[in-house]
This record gives sequence, structure tokens and C-alpha cells, in this order.
Amino acid sequence: MTVDEIFAKLATHMVEGMMIHDALMKGYDFLGLHGFAKCHEYHHIDETKGYTCLLHFYSMRYHKLINV
Repeated sequence: MTVDEIFAKLATHMVEGMMIHDALMKGYDFLGLHGFAKCHEYHHIDETKGYTCLLHFYSMRYHKLINV
């Protein structure tokens, strides 16, 4: 497995996590479970920050963009 493939797999996994937390946040909000929605909002923000850091690290280190 190449470095490009590893980072692409990491990025894909992180995007899936962001999508899951976004969907759970919206679902809990719809059900009126605002505490659970807030928890998933926090996780969504944290996953997004991690994804952004991964993209930044990869582009600065390897001078490429990740193909997702």
C-alpha cells in the first residue's frame, strides 16, 4: 500500500465519520433529543477539524492533494 493510498483511505474514513455524525445530529434534533444532537454536533466539528488538518498536513508534506 502506498502513502497516497493510505492517506486516501484515512480521508475517506474521516468523511464517512463526518457524514454519520451529521446525520445523527439531524435525526436527534428532529426527535427533540437536543442533548444527543449537541453531542454529535461536537463530534462532527471535531471530525471536520481533523479532516482539515489531515488535508493540510498531506499537502504541505507531499505537495499533492488527496484523491478521495
